[in-house]
Amino acid sequence: MDDLTSTNKMKAITWPVLTLMALCTVIGLDDIMYNFQNQGMPVITSWIIMCLLYVTPYSLMVGQLGSTFSEEGGGLSSWVRGTDGEFLGYFTAWTYWAASIPYAVDSANEIIVDLGWALTGSKGFQDKIPTTMFAALTFVVFIVFIIVEHHFANSMEFLSSIGGGLMVIMTVLFVFLAFVGLAKSGGHMATQPFTWHTIIPKFDLHYWSTVGMLIYAMNGCELVAPYVTKMKKPKSDFPKAMITLAIMTAFLTILGSFALGIYFDAYHIPNDLKMNGAYYVFDMVGKQFGMGKFLLYLWAWTSLLFNCALVAVLLDAMTRMLISDTGDKYMPKFLRKKDKNGLPINGYILTVALSSFIMILGIFLPDMNDIFNWLLNLNSIVSPGVTCWIFYHS
Repeated sequence: MDDLTSTNKMKAITWPVLTLMALCTVIGLDDIMYNFQNQGMPVITSWIIMCLLYVTPYSLMVGQLGSTFSEEGGGLSSWVRGTDGEFLGYFTAWTYWAASIPYAVDSANEIIVDLGWALTGSKGFQDKIPTTMFAALTFVVFIVFIIVEHHFANSMEFLSSIGGGLMVIMTVLFVFLAFVGLAKSGGHMATQPFTWHTIIPKFDLHYWSTVGMLIYAMNGCELVAPYVTKMKKPKSDFPKAMITLAIMTAFLTILGSFALGIYFDAYHIPNDLKMNGAYYVFDMVGKQFGMGKFLLYLWAWTSLLFNCALVAVLLDAMTRMLISDTGDKYMPKFLRKKDKNGLPINGYILTVALSSFIMILGIFLPDMNDIFNWLLNLNSIVSPGVTCWIFYHS
């Protein structure tokens, strides 16, 4: 067993912790917000279709493959390498790593957005900060997380437990309060008119152009596959984590989207809903229940911890998938170099370097909202492509 998989082996990852780690990479309230802006209330039907036809088989495939290759530390690259040879495993690792870069940059951007709201309670920070400063702060986020993961053992698992757990609590709380508020208001919703036809998609060109974002929102559970080697009973516990993840995803997406329709008029959605929608809705809920900005600030710190956990998982998992088990025959020697803790330090540096290139491209856009949406659209293009490796292999 190599250094990567033996590092911190003494403290095994339990399946609930792995579920929360996977939740950080798969779904959050922001993912629900992105697709609500794209499709409006018909997204409810889209989520139901996706949960039945995509999330369930996808999670079961990852669970089966993870338990089958429970001794390998590269996750998806190990699965392909073990069945289709060294070169294809190596190619899988590189393509998946490269496609994960925009996801990591987007998540680091969200940390800056969260900090602005957490410290000011408004979006004024976004209006004042230039795009060059936004890119520079995002770069600092990557450097901080390399230092944290280098010096603090199990920091990723700790952040995932806190951030993922709070995300579940806050999303469930939002759904609960939304339905209570709906009852208090006599069933009045911001989305009017609301009938069964409101949630039926119109399967036109616009609809199909937004499917990529749905897939992007639900992707990522294979990123935690490299940690199957750190579980005590991987053959049973890893599939258990994936099944739990699928159930949580269905609950959060379907009910969460309906709850958004209570507060936002799906026919007139704010332009910056993808970046600030969660803050707007918690501000509205807080005022409705006489709590002022308490829920807004609570969400800001929850989202900050959640995105910190996501960046930690992405930075480590995508690098592990690239380097941990792709075979010495093809992997450049300098990328295989590990620090005293067994972490692929040069792989981290390469990840940050490519991320910096993407951040530099973003500074030519007019404002933070444009950068945010540009990265989301980029992710919705590349993310479905790399997921094909799961279905190809299965």
